[in-house]
Amino acid sequence: MNIQLFANDPDKTEKATPRRRQKAREEGQVSYSKDLALAVVFLGVIVMLRLMIPMVYKGIEQMLIFFCALPNIGDYQEYSALGYYLSVNGQDLTWGLIIILLSGVVISLATGFAQTKGLVVLKKAFKFDLKKINPIEGFKRLFSLRSVIELLKNLAKLAILGFIGYSFINGVWSVLFMLPDYSLEQSLIFLADSLYQMSLRIAMALIVLGFVDFFYQRWEFERDIKMSKKEIKDERKDIEGNPEIKRKQRQMMAEMSQRRMMEEVPSATVVVTNPTHLSIAIKFVLEKMNAPVVVAKGADHIAFRIREIANEYHVPLYEDKKLAWELYERVEIGEEIPNDMYRAIAEVLAFIFKNSGKV
Repeated sequence: MNIQLFANDPDKTEKATPRRRQKAREEGQVSYSKDLALAVVFLGVIVMLRLMIPMVYKGIEQMLIFFCALPNIGDYQEYSALGYYLSVNGQDLTWGLIIILLSGVVISLATGFAQTKGLVVLKKAFKFDLKKINPIEGFKRLFSLRSVIELLKNLAKLAILGFIGYSFINGVWSVLFMLPDYSLEQSLIFLADSLYQMSLRIAMALIVLGFVDFFYQRWEFERDIKMSKKEIKDERKDIEGNPEIKRKQRQMMAEMSQRRMMEEVPSATVVVTNPTHLSIAIKFVLEKMNAPVVVAKGADHIAFRIREIANEYHVPLYEDKKLAWELYERVEIGEEIPNDMYRAIAEVLAFIFKNSGKV
């Protein structure tokens, strides 16, 4: 037998991401213990049966009395009387059985919701899948680690439940031989109480086994949805986009922004420099603007390009190292000059207007 059938993918060493968990949930892959669900339902039904047994017993007793009192069961009139009796006086039995059945349904739904943390809709369950009838896939499932674990769990449950049943029956065995000496009612009460006690012990054992299975199913679920480093990397690419493409997009956006900035330089009033590393183009139209605005700025080769365009379009250059650094660090493109810099900029503009007459 190939031992690899029992092994998990060795490359999948990373915990599942939230997106992988959501995808698994959409596919119906959740952590769920059937053993725990059945154990809780069994315990709930046993307890409800114990609480409702007086009502059920009363209903059965009344029906037996009615049956025994019928003079002719084959008569149509008696059938009509029986139907009338069941519809009017058989409510205790009917409601008792309904409550017991509904309690099982409610407990089952509540246990499932608690384990799966909400409703899980198996959309793929209604789709035809060739893997379900593939003999190779069936062989893998038959000789998988999960099948071996399920076999061991079932054997353990049979052994534990058998031991509990044997121990309990062995404890009351001597009393069973004395039941002919008791009345029918006493015998029924003893048998019912004995069955309840044995069922309660079995239910508690199943609860313990169910919790063991619950933690195993949680471990197995986490193991099955583990991801490889490549899968995490591919998922990140799907969410954030290809890094190379995003780099090119950022580069294109930067180039477009720089191009638009350079188009504003010819309309600038003055370009403040430091003089080699920085260039800041300032625009001010007295009749249209409340304050001077920085329309372009840059360092190194961008600063050099701004100066080239400024010379080409006869935009005056003004050298002031301190002012250039302050403008470059404090004012972004498209922003007005801060109030505390008005005086320094006003002196620059006054100098430019005096020497060039540009407005």
